[in-house]
Amino acid sequence: MPRGRRANIGRRTRHASQQQVYSQNISEERQNIIRENARLRQRGSTRRSLASYNRLAFQYDPTANYSDDENLDIGPMTTICRYCNAFKFKRETAGLCCACGKVKLDPLLTPHSH
Repeated sequence: MPRGRRANIGRRTRHASQQQVYSQNISEERQNIIRENARLRQRGSTRRSLASYNRLAFQYDPTANYSDDENLDIGPMTTICRYCNAFKFKRETAGLCCACGKVKLDPLLTPHSH
């Protein structure tokens, strides 16, 4: 075995020992913060992967609270199409609403009461 590898093993062991001493010396408040951060990371990793959103509408669960899922928040409709003046989402593809002006619909009639 080359000597470089043995030196690495010693350094890793030394580092692990230093980490153990460090963790024993940090305050209880700091340990609580570290635990909370680890818990939040774990919670984030249990969320759906982006691949699992494929065809999700066909598996809709009315009891699930989808509004808490940050991956489903696409924001407000703040962009206006330059061809048809339709409101669009910020990252919506250009021309999705009217095919860049190729599709033209008659304006909606104003409803009137009887």
